Amino acid sequence: MKNNVITNKTLKWNFTMGLIHGILYLGGEAFYNPDTVLPIFLDHFSKSKMLIGLSSTLIGRLGGIMSVFPQLLVANRIENKTHKKPLLKFAITVRALSWGLLAFTTYIFNNTYPNLTILFLFITLILHTFMGGIAAIPFYDIWGKSLPSNLRGRFFGYRQLWGGILAIGSGLIVKNILGNNAIKFPYNFALLFFLAFIFLSISYIALGSVKEPTEKVYKKQLPFKDFLKKAFLIIKKNSDYKKFIMVEILTGAGGIALPFYILYLKNILGISLGTIGILLSAQMLGSVLSNILWAHLSDFVGNKKVIQISTFAGLMVPVVALMTQFKNELLYILLFATIGFFIAGRTIGKTNYLLDIAPSKDRPIYISLTGTLLFPVSLFPLIGGLIIQYVSYNTLFVITGIPILLGFLLSFNLKEPRTIKENM
Repeated sequence: MKNNVITNKTLKWNFTMGLIHGILYLGGEAFYNPDTVLPIFLDHFSKSKMLIGLSSTLIGRLGGIMSVFPQLLVANRIENKTHKKPLLKFAITVRALSWGLLAFTTYIFNNTYPNLTILFLFITLILHTFMGGIAAIPFYDIWGKSLPSNLRGRFFGYRQLWGGILAIGSGLIVKNILGNNAIKFPYNFALLFFLAFIFLSISYIALGSVKEPTEKVYKKQLPFKDFLKKAFLIIKKNSDYKKFIMVEILTGAGGIALPFYILYLKNILGISLGTIGILLSAQMLGSVLSNILWAHLSDFVGNKKVIQISTFAGLMVPVVALMTQFKNELLYILLFATIGFFIAGRTIGKTNYLLDIAPSKDRPIYISLTGTLLFPVSLFPLIGGLIIQYVSYNTLFVITGIPILLGFLLSFNLKEPRTIKENM
């Protein structure tokens, strides 16, 4: 492989390994799902909504705060590196091991030392998310140069499609483990975290076997202050990029309520613990069905449309949540299916839109800059915790919907980058 010439054999290998990674990763993630499993786990130890909001701030599905800090520094260090996979392999190894550590400490400390269990939970979340911030730069750079633009939608879509199907099965396992009275708390959660460790470890073996193509990079590493100046110029001069960031921040406001929907159903509407697995499967089903749409929209229409439709779905989430007070089980399922629809579309739309607008040599700085500028998204769950602690769930749902509506309206001002490139 030279000068980014990728053989069909290499493309097929990378596509396959990437699929295996995505499928097993999503299947494993279901065992610690930040929207369902982790809030319920923490709710056993503390009724503080701020603590639960903090956990989602660290590892939220729409953004984790610890992933923000290393990104610009990492991008600066690897911008002139031809091979970025060694850094990726280190980061993903630590991410997998962190869940093995949590499974072990949850089993050992159990109810006897609850504060230590909570401490190691947050150590795990910090390690997992911080290393995710490091891994994100080489991860997306590798796929940016490994896959042509009109194949990325199906790649990320099929990862989420088949991974979602596996995660539905994982959700049923979660239901059986949490609903089994013979497996006492917290051993049931220790088992879930161990399963996450196994699935993630195997998925990362597949990811580590991807063959990294080469392409032209900068010859010298810029001093960090000059790198920051270059990042500032991108923000200053690229109006389309600024609009994209604003849409993503506003849409990310869905994270204000995301970890609290399950607690609302459990603590206010009184659903059983075993039902959590069903709702998790509903979320995965929403993701699975939507990915058929997202994959083809991304490749054959454009990622602007993916962002618009997924943002509208995000707007519908708090609307459906307000309707669940009528205590209809179908509405509970619809709520979590819509969450899955929203998150899957936002993930594909954001990722592929960014890869479309980023020049190849500047891909690391665009990826890291985006992760840094989306910092406010990671704080939204803390805001949600404050609202619930001092106001109400219904107020939370209304407040969540307002910025998403603004993001949806602003998304119509985005330009389709693929069209722009074709006209150049």
